[in-house]
Amino acid sequence: MSDTSSNMVRALVLRELEAGKRDDGLWLQAMSESKMDTAKAQVRYVALRTQAMQGDVKGLLLKQIRGAVAKDSGGGVRLNNAGLADYLKAKTTSSGNK
Repeated sequence: MSDTSSNMVRALVLRELEAGKRDDGLWLQAMSESKMDTAKAQVRYVALRTQAMQGDVKGLLLKQIRGAVAKDSGGGVRLNNAGLADYLKAKTTSSGNK
């Protein structure tokens, strides 16, 4: 994913922290990795939560794209990641030629 989406995800993590939300499992991992140093754990938590959220965002985008592809093709096409890339490239190229 691009730096822009990474910035977006980091901003979402910041908003969660400002709202007092925290993933307890990731916090425990951060505390463990930082030998119970709260300041270091906070930095590690942000990195872990950003990673987790980035994966969630990527998964949701892929799900939406696959759904749109299936709808566009009448539901008869199931694509893996390589097939999805080829499909999107073809659609983008053909859209640009209109």
